[in-house]
Amino acid sequence: MNIRSDSQFSHQARSTNLTRTEPDSYYFGYTSGRWLYNEQQQLEKRHVEFNVPNLQKIASRIVSSQCVQMTKLPEGLYNKVFSLRMDNGREVLARIPNPNAGHPRYVVASEVATLDFLRNVLDIPVPKVLSWSSPSRHNPVGVEYILMERVNGRQLSEVWDTMSEAERFGLVKSLVEIEKKLVSSSFAFHGSLYYKDTFPYGTSIAKSFETERESMSSFVIGPTTQRSFWEDEKQELDIDRGPWETAQEYLSAIANREMTCIRNLTHTGINDITVPLGTTPQRRDMHLRLLEQFLTVLPHILPPEETLRPVLLHHDLHGDNIFVDSEDPTKISSIIDWQAVHTAPLCMQAKFPSIFDCDDPYPWGAVQPKLPEGFDTLSQTEKGLAQDRLDRLRLKKVYELASRKFNPTHIQAMDTMRNDDDPTSFIFHLIRRSSLDGPIPLQELLMQVYEKWDGIMERKGSAIPCPISFSNEEINKGRLQVEAWADAYGDFDALRENIVGDDGWVSIDEYKEAMHKWENNRATLMELRERVERLL
Repeated sequence: MNIRSDSQFSHQARSTNLTRTEPDSYYFGYTSGRWLYNEQQQLEKRHVEFNVPNLQKIASRIVSSQCVQMTKLPEGLYNKVFSLRMDNGREVLARIPNPNAGHPRYVVASEVATLDFLRNVLDIPVPKVLSWSSPSRHNPVGVEYILMERVNGRQLSEVWDTMSEAERFGLVKSLVEIEKKLVSSSFAFHGSLYYKDTFPYGTSIAKSFETERESMSSFVIGPTTQRSFWEDEKQELDIDRGPWETAQEYLSAIANREMTCIRNLTHTGINDITVPLGTTPQRRDMHLRLLEQFLTVLPHILPPEETLRPVLLHHDLHGDNIFVDSEDPTKISSIIDWQAVHTAPLCMQAKFPSIFDCDDPYPWGAVQPKLPEGFDTLSQTEKGLAQDRLDRLRLKKVYELASRKFNPTHIQAMDTMRNDDDPTSFIFHLIRRSSLDGPIPLQELLMQVYEKWDGIMERKGSAIPCPISFSNEEINKGRLQVEAWADAYGDFDALRENIVGDDGWVSIDEYKEAMHKWENNRATLMELRERVERLL
C-alpha cells in the first residue's frame, strides 16, 4: 500500500523553479461557474486557502522531480483539483476538499482509505494515491489534500457519442462486474472506511468478510462522511454520525438527524430561496410528531434482511467519473471521485448508474422496450426522437438484465424499493430529506402505512398490530392537505427547475441569459413558494 504522509518529507522538500502565471489567490476560489442567487454564500462554501509553494514542493519530493507547471482543472462542487507537471514529464493531481465537502479530516482520511481498499483488496480500478495529509496541524500546506497519479485512458464523456450500441452494451457488462465486487463485499457496520492508525477507535471490518485477509486488518469503520450528515449548518449540530451496527440504527440516526435540524436550524438549506419551508411552531411540532411515529413503526417495516447489508457503492457514475481504455471503450480503466462514499444498506443505495439511466417511462422486468405504435406514420423528426428514446431504454434494459444475471442482489434491492402498492418502499428515501420537504409528504406515507398495515405485515409473516393510528377525520383532512400541496408544489417545482435548476448554478457562458430569465420569473416563483409554504 505504501501511501506516504507529508510528515515524512514536509521539511525536506527541495525548492522548485516553477514559472508562475497565476497569483495564488486564483487557486483558492471557485471559478468554474456562477450562481443565480446567494452567490456569495455559495462561493464562500467553496473558497479554501492553502500554501501553494509547499504543495508544489511536496509533490516534487514524491516523484523526485521539479514542478514546472500548476494548472487548475475544472472544479466539481466539493473539491478543487490541480495538475502539477514535473520536469521529467510526470503529472501529479492534487485534490483539496472545499469547506462544503464535510469534516475535512474525515473526508480526506476516509477517501484515501477507501481508494486503497478498492484498489488493493477488491481489485477495482481507481486512482493511485501517492501522498495525503490529515490532520492539517501537521501539514505545511495548511489544508487537507490528496496527491494521486492521473489515471490512464479517456473520460467516458469524451468518447460516448462515438461509441456503437454494441460497445455501450459491452461497457454495461464491465460496470456490472465492478458493481458485483462491491455488492458482494458487505461490512459489519454502517459508516465510512478509515485506516486503523488514523482512526484507532474505529471498528474492524475483517470479521464481516467470508475470508479474513491480512490486507484488511489495517482498515476500520468510523463516522460516516455521507454528506447529508455534514452539509451546510449540519456540520455544527451535535448529531449521531455512527458507526452503526444495524440498518435500524442507521435509519433511526437519519430520522433523529432530521428532528434535530427541525428543532435547531432556522432555515435548512442556508436561505435557499427555492426551498419552501413551513417554520411555524405548530408545523414544527406536527413534523416532529410524525418523525416520532416513523421511529415507532421502523422496526416492523424494515426491508428484507438481504437488502439491509451495509455495502460500498459509488453514487455518481456519470461520464466524467468513468475512464475507459483509449483503444477499447468497453474496458473501464478507472473510476474516480469516491469522496463521501460510505457503507450503508444496499437497499438505500441501489439504483441505475446515471450513465445508463433516463427519465423516459421504463418497462421494468422482462418487458422489452419498443418503438411506439404508428411509428411509420410519424414525421422524420418524430421518428428520430422515438428512436433516440428507444436507444436510451434499450441501454437501461441491458443494464437491468445484466445485473439480474450477474449481480442479482443489486437488482433485488432495487425491486424492493419500487413497489407502488407498498408505502414502505418510499418512506425510507423520503426520511433522508424530511426537514427540507416538510411534514405533508411524510404524513401521507404514514397514513398509508396505517391503512395498509395488515397487508404489509402479512408479506412479512407477522401479525403485530399497528403501533400508530390516525382517525378518519385526520385521514380525510390529511388527504385534502396532500392533494392541495401536491398541486402547489408541482407548479412551484416545474418553474424552479426551468429557471434555476437544483441550486441556481449555471456555467459562466450561460450566466447572463440565465440571470435575465431568473429576474423575469423570480417574483412568480416566490409567489408559488409562498403558496406551498401556506400549505405546509
